[in-house]
Amino acid sequence: MKTTMVARQLLAIGDSHLEALKLAADLRILNVEHAHFLSVPGATVIGLRNPNSSTDALNLFRSFLSLHTADSHLLVHLGEVDCGFVMWWRAQKYGEDVCNQFRESICAYRQFLSDIIKVGFKRICLTGASLPTIDDHINMSEVANKRSEIVVGIVERTQLTLRYNRAVRKLAREMKLSYFDITESVLSRSSGVVHEFFRNPDPRDHHLDKSKTVGIWAGKCNAFLSDDL
Repeated sequence: MKTTMVARQLLAIGDSHLEALKLAADLRILNVEHAHFLSVPGATVIGLRNPNSSTDALNLFRSFLSLHTADSHLLVHLGEVDCGFVMWWRAQKYGEDVCNQFRESICAYRQFLSDIIKVGFKRICLTGASLPTIDDHINMSEVANKRSEIVVGIVERTQLTLRYNRAVRKLAREMKLSYFDITESVLSRSSGVVHEFFRNPDPRDHHLDKSKTVGIWAGKCNAFLSDDL
């Protein structure tokens, strides 16, 4: 009988979309002895340039990583807030070019990862940003946050996210890091956006359904964990 190799420790940092992977850990379907998570709601890649950002994500991530050994497997899941909200919001409010924001976000990601590598982390995996789920026809008037101000359709938001993930995959390759995303499993080929099956039961919630994606996340993450065992 083949024995499944188990990694010693997984660290995972990112935005609130990381909760699906945390559920996998809670269900004990990750091949790892210990898993530690830090999800910062609203965290953006572009915000990693700013130690005084409203979410304080940069300082929170640094503090979290300092508590653990650098030989841990480290997973980073960011980008949905950038692609699904911030870039469009800043374009509408301040007239900032989305393409320029895109490039700045990838540059910020590279710098953040370089800093992590400098302190000794080597087993790093980047994950693609979660795809947008809120449809064009949804009444967002009751949602008390700035996402309700975005008038960009789900197709455009999805296309930007797919392009962003291709850039993150390229970044990972250039920095000799691991990468995965769950796009192939959740994207509808006919509509070009997230399949209805994987959307949140609340149509105004921008998170995928955790219970329906947890197995996909676990499978992808376990492949990363087993890479160098």
